[in-house]
Amino acid sequence: MTKFSGEVGVVETPFPTGALVPKAETGVVTFLQKYPEFDGRDVTIAILDSGVDPRATGLETLCDGKTVKVIERFDCTGCGDVNATKKVKPDDKGYITGLSGRQLKLTSEMIANNTAANGEFRLGLKRFYDLCPSKVRENLTNARKLKEWDGPHKTAIAEISRKINEFDAQNPDTSKLSWDKKLIKEDLDNTLDMLNAYEKYYPDIKTAFDCILYETQNGWQAVIDISEKGDLEKALHIGEYTKTHEIKNVDDYLSISVNVHDEGGVLEIVGMCSSHGTHVASIASGNHASNDLNGVAPNAKIVSLTIGDGRLGSMETGTGLVRAVMKIMELCRTGRKVDVINMSYGEHSHWSNCGRIGELMSEVVNKYGVVWVASAGNHGPALCTVGTPPDIAQPSCIGVGAYVSPQMMEAEYALREKLPANCYTWTSRDPCIDGGQGVTVCAPGGAITSVPQFTMSKSVLMNGTSMAAPHVAGAIALLISGLKQRKVAYSPFSIKRAICATATKLGYVDPFAQGSGLLNVEKAFEHLMEHDKAAENMLRFSVRCGPNNAKGIHIREGVLKKPYEFNVNIEPVFFNDTEAVATLRLRWVVGFKEWNKLERGFVMLFSKKMPQITFA
Repeated sequence: MTKFSGEVGVVETPFPTGALVPKAETGVVTFLQKYPEFDGRDVTIAILDSGVDPRATGLETLCDGKTVKVIERFDCTGCGDVNATKKVKPDDKGYITGLSGRQLKLTSEMIANNTAANGEFRLGLKRFYDLCPSKVRENLTNARKLKEWDGPHKTAIAEISRKINEFDAQNPDTSKLSWDKKLIKEDLDNTLDMLNAYEKYYPDIKTAFDCILYETQNGWQAVIDISEKGDLEKALHIGEYTKTHEIKNVDDYLSISVNVHDEGGVLEIVGMCSSHGTHVASIASGNHASNDLNGVAPNAKIVSLTIGDGRLGSMETGTGLVRAVMKIMELCRTGRKVDVINMSYGEHSHWSNCGRIGELMSEVVNKYGVVWVASAGNHGPALCTVGTPPDIAQPSCIGVGAYVSPQMMEAEYALREKLPANCYTWTSRDPCIDGGQGVTVCAPGGAITSVPQFTMSKSVLMNGTSMAAPHVAGAIALLISGLKQRKVAYSPFSIKRAICATATKLGYVDPFAQGSGLLNVEKAFEHLMEHDKAAENMLRFSVRCGPNNAKGIHIREGVLKKPYEFNVNIEPVFFNDTEAVATLRLRWVVGFKEWNKLERGFVMLFSKKMPQITFA
């Protein structure tokens, strides 16, 4: 590659390709050089986002080039659900009537492979645009308009225009028209106006696909009539993704897969509501031919859980979040362990200290041992702008702020002036509204990497804490991969404690933006190995302050004119507490800082301890 300079001509310098998907800043490059086998193998990352495209560059397979990378795909919003409770039997000629009213001709393979005792098929109907992001909807509309509408429509306009011209030629003086001819003239003009109006309103024409579901010896098979003409030879025939990992494309744009629930009562069609989730997954675990373009943990597997509802413009819903967490718990219980969650989604929360969703997030961490990584938000530089998550009732999640290095500035933004590394101005700042810490660490918050096929692009630049969080999720996958291979016990608590203790503190960046500092993977792994036998690896502390059970103490009045006293509840929380070994329920001596008037330390048993802290 070449770099041009007006003063000295052409200077040959290598382009910093390693900064397109930055990894050197957090020590990932040196870590993988030192431990190449700790590349994320045996680790699964759940991506709670807008959906992941398994056909995107770098997300097809693991490093062996054979094993599927995206092992599960679910739409947790209900956006892709199809009611398939209606059962019908084909007639003697192999026809059934779809819910759209169209006659559907079953193929010989469908009839032969149907294992239902009475030969019944299940029917459903799906408005396809529910599954499509705006980009795909626009592409599909334009393609269908060109193929099915423009020809007949332009012919109709040409025909009515010819009739108008002929009428005008035969009747040059419109002021002397009889009533009959006036009606003919009005009809011709109104017909032309209506045809022109239809051209404007064409995008509002809806598309609904007939869906057929039947059971085979190898599981459920779904058939989607994308032709809308009942020709099932040209329909999409897709097996359950969990069993077959089949992906089909609609009009070469949108990659879809299917799942079946309630013994065939619900057909779930999984699409994508935006390109965001694929970009996030590529940062965490993309596997390319070039190491520079790889994600952080190229050999980690992906579980795609869509929480963005396409009917709401990709907005997440409470229902989608709860279903996603419940699905992760189900996977863990059935031996398909999810090790890390990345959620680059979030909103402002009015009451972050309570709520069912926050409780479930804490449960999946505390009980099932899944490390939850969340983007801090993009609402800085004001203080108290951290979103939910990581701002939930207990600090179970790892919140990530966005960092930018000089190499990223050059490779991703083509800045001419070299600036020092910093946190992005817009990255959300601590503290949480109740005084807790939301930003745990910071990490590179931008990347040029893969996006879904429907974008018609191979890769794009995106930035935000949404890009910083999967960097940390991928880094944690590296740590867990190494710990598993060395058979070292760990918990989400020990992982979070290690990355906090070893993060590189940035003296030139405000502490509210960086949390404990810039992630350092190599030092975090050394910390985990050094303290692998520590009793507190399976322990964290639940801290509640004041009458509102706040996560911290947040004094907004500036200089205090009198001492303030706060009651603080501190309770040890053990990983998977119901199975916690009794010998771990030890006595802990906790020290305090000099700026409060508590004793220098106090003894805490396995129960709540309520010290009173005075700030002077």
